[in-house]
Amino acid sequence: MVALLPVALGAIGGSLYFSEGEKGIPTEANCSYLAPVSTDVAALAAGSYLAYRGTSLGEPLVAIIGAAVATVHVRQFLDHKRGRS
Repeated sequence: MVALLPVALGAIGGSLYFSEGEKGIPTEANCSYLAPVSTDVAALAAGSYLAYRGTSLGEPLVAIIGAAVATVHVRQFLDHKRGRS
């Protein structure tokens, strides 16, 4: 259970980072989200791998960074790209 703490901290940190960043961008601008969905998929895969490896190797900082990267890209997809063709 303690091993999941870095993942939870990374997810919370990534979500807060995304939310704060959203406050400074007008909704109609949508400039930060021009990258294709495949970018979010790749970042989710890489972030999840880092979170897994960090947890399994006892490297909490790696797990935190991986979870934060994965969370930012999941939020970006859900908030801006879901349902887009």
